[in-house]
Amino acid sequence: MMVPSAIVRPWLKTGLSALLLESPQRVAELRASKDETLEETSAPRSAGVPRHVPPSFRAPAPERRGVSRPSSAPSRAGDAFAPDSPVQAASPRAEAPASAQVRQSPSARPAAGAAQTRPVLSSDGGLLATPGALPVEQWPASWLALKNRRPLPPRPLVLWTYAGLGEDLTGRPDDVRRQVIVRMLMELRHPGGTHVFWPCGLAGEKPEDGPALFWSGVKLLNPRVLLLFGSDARDTLSMPKTLLPFCQERVYGRLVIQLPRPQSLAQDEASFKRALVFLSRLLRFCARRQA
Repeated sequence: MMVPSAIVRPWLKTGLSALLLESPQRVAELRASKDETLEETSAPRSAGVPRHVPPSFRAPAPERRGVSRPSSAPSRAGDAFAPDSPVQAASPRAEAPASAQVRQSPSARPAAGAAQTRPVLSSDGGLLATPGALPVEQWPASWLALKNRRPLPPRPLVLWTYAGLGEDLTGRPDDVRRQVIVRMLMELRHPGGTHVFWPCGLAGEKPEDGPALFWSGVKLLNPRVLLLFGSDARDTLSMPKTLLPFCQERVYGRLVIQLPRPQSLAQDEASFKRALVFLSRLLRFCARRQA
């Protein structure tokens, strides 16, 4: 086999099969190179000595990449999802196509007992509980009249309540409470329909019926937050005693915020400003709501 020179190689690639040389010295050099190549090819190789292949006759780059080599990498479908080893992230270039076809092994699937740790769905299919809530058709006439008194917002986010709210809605409203609530709503500057008021009791009705009708309104309006003013409203609804002023706690799946009574906020300007800052921080999502 003849070793082509750097000058002749491009011509050979284009299909040149013969070349006439005018220099006898150059012909002798090429013949000598041919004899040396034949001797190297016919001579037996020693054990452990790699065969020298001229650079020009090595396999092209695409063919070398296609040669399979033994690899010690773990199996993608086996070791990567082995029960005793954590699941490893696949390489974006090499592992992504294979991992898309790998199915999760039975041992990696959730155990049968894991379903017992999931939250229990309520009767209406949600995760929010409304203890003792009654269907609308079972409401007393006074509560139905309150519901139909004016159109309720379709999707309120915050429900407000306090002791005496029933009188403010159906009877003669208290001026002190009304001024505090109106000022707080104006300072919050939330879009219309964000807030709704629902009492925890009505004058002339049985006090023990108040909590059930309160939760009935919560189920109907489905707010995200319950805002309680005063410990008397908290105790009427049997809320946790840990709900102290300027505290928050999740009760029956909803965020419950506890603030002082409206009369206390009206008498103490510092407490009012503190309550306003407290609410503004917790109700930031209301300001981003589209009207």
